[in-house]
Amino acid sequence: MRRVIVLSLLALLLLGAVPGIKPLPKVPNSLKKELVGYLKSHWLAPDDYVISKFKDHDIVFIGEYHRIRHDPLFIQGLIPRLYAAGVHNLGIEFGCHEYQDTVDQMLAAPTYDESLARWLQFKQFVAWGYVEYEDLYRKAWELNHSLPPDAPKFRVVGLNYRTRWNLDTNDTPTERRRVFFKGDVDSHMARVILDEFVKKGQKALIYSGSHHGFTLYRQPIYDQKTGKFYRFADPRMGNIVHDSIPDRTFYIVLHYPWGLYEDMDHETYPVGGVIDAIMREFKTQPVGFDVVGSPFGALPDTVSYYAAFHRNFKLSDFCDGYIFQQPFSESEGCTIDTLFVTDANFREAVSFFANPAMREHLVKPSDFLDAIRQDSDIRRRFTPLE
Repeated sequence: MRRVIVLSLLALLLLGAVPGIKPLPKVPNSLKKELVGYLKSHWLAPDDYVISKFKDHDIVFIGEYHRIRHDPLFIQGLIPRLYAAGVHNLGIEFGCHEYQDTVDQMLAAPTYDESLARWLQFKQFVAWGYVEYEDLYRKAWELNHSLPPDAPKFRVVGLNYRTRWNLDTNDTPTERRRVFFKGDVDSHMARVILDEFVKKGQKALIYSGSHHGFTLYRQPIYDQKTGKFYRFADPRMGNIVHDSIPDRTFYIVLHYPWGLYEDMDHETYPVGGVIDAIMREFKTQPVGFDVVGSPFGALPDTVSYYAAFHRNFKLSDFCDGYIFQQPFSESEGCTIDTLFVTDANFREAVSFFANPAMREHLVKPSDFLDAIRQDSDIRRRFTPLE
């Protein structure tokens, strides 16, 4: 069977391109020269780039697509670099702040408790069973146990709170208010950042989904079928923190596909594929670079969700900095933690599953793991992109 598949793909390649693959654009020579020249003169490896931003900023946001394996691995690798640079805090969307004492104790304990790290992640979201996110705690623990006894410890701080999805049975507005009993999630995470880091005069890297990290950009809410615009979304976590300390925040986006304006379920290259095309000139080496104040900031986009209802949208409207790690065709999904949902916590997992209509279809732990695995099938999601 494998031989048949390989031969079929070879035949398609000989005929032209694999159907469905979205080709990269041909970048005009003048623009290519400008962008390539900028990268050559400002080149920084992604970890060096992140660390450099703490020279002039206290809170650096890093936004991701979710479930792309190399993204949490990158954050793991940053932990010792952050500490060496005097940044002792990592704030994460993927943890609940009400368990912060437990996290602090775990990261200082004599031995690492893998089951506790799994429990902490389960309490935040019962369908987030990915090893690479759990191991953010492991890397912090390893760092702390390499330090002198009297040295300050590195902290991983959960920004979120445990929403009461078990109270949502019919998905009504009333029930939603009971679910989000501590209010808007972004507002809650912003308050934690301000209380835990800003008010204490401490620097922190904040790692979350990209939409939470927006500092200046505002998301449009509209009807994709009719094109009717309703409003811009309520301020996200990054918007709120930026408004409080505008000169001390910086927002970096990790490279990911953008949803189309007319159908967010179908994705395309950011800013028309120019970044991906330019990185081919460097054999797709990982790099971090400024967007604001660089020629990359002027790159326009007219077809993505992010460009909707933003006149003359360009990349500098979206983020301050950018990290490219590898092409979409080489991206892989996160590793499934097969112990994340078991017989012991299965009933709790079902009751806290965020979609009430789907709970009746979850009849055994393997159903959960299959859903988690499908969500992390990044190769399938990114198939049309080079």
